[in-house]
Amino acid sequence: MNIRVFGISDSSTLIPLPDTALSASWVEDDVHRWIDIEAATPRELEELLAPFHLRPEMLAACLTPERSERMLSQKNALYMEVPTHLGWDQLEKPYVSFLCLKTTVITIHRDKLHTIEDVIRDLDGDVPLYANSSPAMLYYLLVEIGKQTVNAALKVREAAEQLDHACHENPEAIDPQKIAVLRRKISHYAAVHDDHAYCTGVLQTVESAAFRFSEQARYFGDTLQLSGLAGQIIAGTADRVASLQRDYDALVQSRVESRLQFLTILSAVFLPLTLISGLYGMNFNDLPGMGIQSGYLIVIGFMLATAVFTASYFYLRGWFE
Repeated sequence: MNIRVFGISDSSTLIPLPDTALSASWVEDDVHRWIDIEAATPRELEELLAPFHLRPEMLAACLTPERSERMLSQKNALYMEVPTHLGWDQLEKPYVSFLCLKTTVITIHRDKLHTIEDVIRDLDGDVPLYANSSPAMLYYLLVEIGKQTVNAALKVREAAEQLDHACHENPEAIDPQKIAVLRRKISHYAAVHDDHAYCTGVLQTVESAAFRFSEQARYFGDTLQLSGLAGQIIAGTADRVASLQRDYDALVQSRVESRLQFLTILSAVFLPLTLISGLYGMNFNDLPGMGIQSGYLIVIGFMLATAVFTASYFYLRGWFE
């Protein structure tokens, strides 16, 4: 388990604190904090959160290793589960749990997240929060996680554009496995964004001791617009990947049609030969040419001439194109 505690200074930047044990007094004092808990077992989490006396359903949501509740709002606590852009190829997708108390924001995650590390690095003095408060910390974390998802989607769009360019340069070089990976990624990012948009929308209905939207409307009200813009970017990326899939499907269909056309022409060329060989395979003694010494060679020559004539006719009509 890795636990880090930060205070929010008067200049709205992070100050690392030496505390490793949570205190019940943190709920009531005027010091705003951010606590990041990484890779804690349910038992360790239960011991850490015990001083806050959370209600059973809120505590159960914090302790459950799998996602359970997207949003829980109570009088003195707010709980959210926000997925990350990571884990597109995993059955169990990684997520961050947010537990918001009156002056404290707690983030709980099972895996190491670069987003959290980036936030810690940025808030060491270079990029301050909009206020020295826990809601400002929550706002910054949500925006950063959302930005990471959009950035990941933009990388997918860039990969799709490169693949689309390669397709036009050499259609035969398209790799369907690459398209499948892009489709899985953008599907995951779209689902992550939907959850972000849901949390953003529900946050704007919360009025409790843990979070009051009416006091933060100036900033959190913009998150819906940001979410809408992010949704447009992800939707555009999804359209680009879908277009690439359609191009590949059209290429495959063209290949199939070309092969079927070749088989059709081949069947048409051999159809007269099959008819002739069928006729001369009948058990009759008076078939034409049976008494001629070179009749076999004549029939073979006639069959070859028929095949050449049929193939030439189809070629001149453009059937081989």
